[in-house]
Amino acid sequence: MFDGRHYEVRQKIRVGNAYRIYENDTAILESKQKKFRLKEDFSFTDPDTGAERFRVKADSVLDISAAYDIVDSQTGERVGSVKRSAMSFFKHEYKLLGPDGQTVATVVEDNVPMALARRLITTLVPFSYDIISPSGEKLGSASESFSFRDTYSIDIRGDIDPRLTVVGMVVIDAIEEN
Repeated sequence: MFDGRHYEVRQKIRVGNAYRIYENDTAILESKQKKFRLKEDFSFTDPDTGAERFRVKADSVLDISAAYDIVDSQTGERVGSVKRSAMSFFKHEYKLLGPDGQTVATVVEDNVPMALARRLITTLVPFSYDIISPSGEKLGSASESFSFRDTYSIDIRGDIDPRLTVVGMVVIDAIEEN
């Protein structure tokens, strides 16, 4: 698990968010998040055994200022966090923080006109994000396919923990309700 560079996330249609994550066409994780929770806390489980693999927990009730900590449930290791940038209405931007709390990447929405179209006109415009290192190197991307159910792919090109990237992108999708 998390040996590849390409992942696909398929969101199921239901009340709340439900996701299944694939690596090379093999389901590796699934997650369900309940709607209307004041403080986010949800898990990612093995699709075959149901064993918890990762836990995501918001550090505060206010979504705008929350950091979403990602913990490996098997080892107790903190993988990292996802934190929304304060000024990200026109173009969503999130920080991926490593286990030490330092920024390892920024996840940035593709462009302002497309972002505004998604927010003001229709949510049918597929989203697209670039994953950029602090030095400006493109580490990967996440892009949605136009389909009946939400499906998006995550491609990792650079040196970044795929667990943080993939679980982090699902957290971003859940926050944004894409």
